Amino acid sequence: MTDAHAASKFYITTPIYYVNARPHLGHAYTTIVCDAIARRKRMLGVDTWFLTGTDEHGQKIERSATAAGLTPKKLVDQISAEYKELWKRMEISYDDFIRTTDERHKRGVQEMFRLLKKNGCIYKGKYTGQYCVFDELYVDALGAGAPCPECGRPTETVSEENYYFKLSAFAEKLLKLYTENPGMIRPETRRNEVMAFLRSGLHDLSISRTSIKWGIPVPDDPKHVDRAKKKTRSSSRTIGRPTCI
Repeated sequence: MTDAHAASKFYITTPIYYVNARPHLGHAYTTIVCDAIARRKRMLGVDTWFLTGTDEHGQKIERSATAAGLTPKKLVDQISAEYKELWKRMEISYDDFIRTTDERHKRGVQEMFRLLKKNGCIYKGKYTGQYCVFDELYVDALGAGAPCPECGRPTETVSEENYYFKLSAFAEKLLKLYTENPGMIRPETRRNEVMAFLRSGLHDLSISRTSIKWGIPVPDDPKHVDRAKKKTRSSSRTIGRPTCI
């Protein structure tokens, strides 16, 4: 792709909003900002693709649905429809609305999983430690009920088998990429933050759960479900030396 061709195309996305609760002012703000940018790009003649959507899997969704006396699918259908109706009322000019429960998204996630596993970027391990359901975050904390460092809520003790993405294998490659191409991240303050984060070291990323069912089944291992949004702050897991390329 030539620079001129790349400059003629523009992609922008909102966060893919989590549906354990109804849309609020913060969701509207980020969507309006993206809409304004997308409209300006189109007025300038730039081929623009504006994406939004809803993130509909995970433990919080399961628990929210149970509390509401609904199945997870019924809950996410209701909340996702509220987002669509709100964006229609606000005349948001998105080109596509993706739901993580869409069959096309499920196929894409499973194909990506297969490809990464084939290339040696995914391995199976086991995690034992504290987990924050609210932030979907494994944390370095001691004892049941220890506070989450992100939100302060009590954590839960979990022990389960997971698949991990070898994120740690990419730290040096990313540092080299951003050093050689400083314009990839702007403004400079944000680039400096990213570089500092990379230099501090990356932890491998848990990408599946066995203790919940509301997710995308992992290919060839259906007792695992994929929760691509997962984060981790803990090293209390079985890890092999990263070898993926």
